[in-house]
Amino acid sequence: MLDHTGYNSLLAIKEADEALTNRQEWFKKTAPLLSREELRRKFNLCLVHKHVVLQPGERMVATGLVTQPEIISESTPSDIIPSSWTATGVPFEWKRVNTTEEIIPPPPAEFFREFSEIVGDGSVLGLSLAHDPAPEGQIWCERTDYEQRQHILEIKPVEGPWGDGNNVHQTSWSLEPSTDEGDPRLVLKLACNCVCWGH
Repeated sequence: MLDHTGYNSLLAIKEADEALTNRQEWFKKTAPLLSREELRRKFNLCLVHKHVVLQPGERMVATGLVTQPEIISESTPSDIIPSSWTATGVPFEWKRVNTTEEIIPPPPAEFFREFSEIVGDGSVLGLSLAHDPAPEGQIWCERTDYEQRQHILEIKPVEGPWGDGNNVHQTSWSLEPSTDEGDPRLVLKLACNCVCWGH
């Protein structure tokens, strides 16, 4: 688990987005791993980045569609599970669940060994729990309210409006069958955008 210092050392969204070059190459290399039965539809590829600055003892915890800092003791309560991991499998964000049926076990250590061999230990690519599918023609969108120290998820039309393109960053990709003709293959499709100001 990343403590507040480790979380605060993660790149901001714009820096992480700029650091992820040759996306299609990385997507092609990681798609076979994400297509494994035990991972399919449970996890997305994500851009590892921070949202706010954490204080000692705080972790970013999602309750519903809002993620915000909470003070959590070293022993994590049973209703809080990891929701995002670095390339090496270190959790850096968390999610509150209401029932034991909502608990999704993290990917196995073997997956993270293979994943980090492909993308590198310090990669800006990681893994996150998959969002519920957005309705046709819509996409998940994240934004940060810095005054409230909240990261908020919303569903928006794919067409936008998104405002200044320099403030829109891709943050999550889900695995889907390709619609290309020829051999069937799996591709990663954009699952979430981040609209940011002041990062």
